[in-house]
Amino acid sequence: MSGFLSSALGSLMQGGGSNTANPASAGNLLSEAFASAGGVSGIVSKFQQAGLGDKVQSWVGQGGNIPIVASEVEKVFPPQQIESWAQAHGIPAGMASQVLAHLLPHAVDSQTPDGQVPDQAIQAQGGGTPVTGTSQAGNGSPGFDFGGLVQRLMGGH
Repeated sequence: MSGFLSSALGSLMQGGGSNTANPASAGNLLSEAFASAGGVSGIVSKFQQAGLGDKVQSWVGQGGNIPIVASEVEKVFPPQQIESWAQAHGIPAGMASQVLAHLLPHAVDSQTPDGQVPDQAIQAQGGGTPVTGTSQAGNGSPGFDFGGLVQRLMGGH
């Protein structure tokens, strides 16, 4: 894990601002992003539409994950929306896009272990091109533990 992510998540674990926060805050931020996009298929579609298809496909595929930066996250999600999510989960202002940039590749990779978008998302798309807004339960990725993912990443796994 990069030094920035360790530092940023370490800051979250120690409260990073006036709100008490922990790795669950970063997990909740990821959950918000996935729910907003409509799950992993929506994330893939949104990144493709933003001209970042090669990067998101690397996260789905079985090779290495091509990293992204905060400005690329802000091509996919409006900065105001990201900051709203951050504020709701106690993440310091200005840090949310950077945290998402580091965590989204791992989150998509974790949800596509076979190198493809999960079957239920493909079925929701009718087997064709991914579409945005495909509603899935609650957090956009039923049963996926984003907080646990952040904790695993913090532990170096």
